[in-house]
Amino acid sequence: MKKQATSATNEPKRVAVVGKKKSEGKLKVIGGSHSDKWNQVLANQTMQALWIKNADNDEQQKLIDATVAALAGIEPNDELEGMMAAQLLASHNASMECYRRAMLGSQPFEGRREKLSHLHLSIA
Repeated sequence: MKKQATSATNEPKRVAVVGKKKSEGKLKVIGGSHSDKWNQVLANQTMQALWIKNADNDEQQKLIDATVAALAGIEPNDELEGMMAAQLLASHNASMECYRRAMLGSQPFEGRREKLSHLHLSIA
């Protein structure tokens, strides 16, 4: 097997591996992991899935607080459950936004709500 030469620009990345017994993540309640880096990434990804473009600062903060509260309320026990909780919240928020948009009077065709309901029910 040929060994590849590494250059200064192609240095291998160093990764710290933290075992479960070495640290108990302070944010484990929201992401399920003993790694707070993981928990922060998961929480940030979940919050970035929120549609907050048209919300004022107070409404944005409510949505963010509610998202973190929901992650904590689900109480993930490990990283897999944390990922499932994040996806659950992202899917929920996306479907609620679709329903909200379907109720707007400026939709290009009739029956959009029914089509969205059918799509949502067929996925579930």
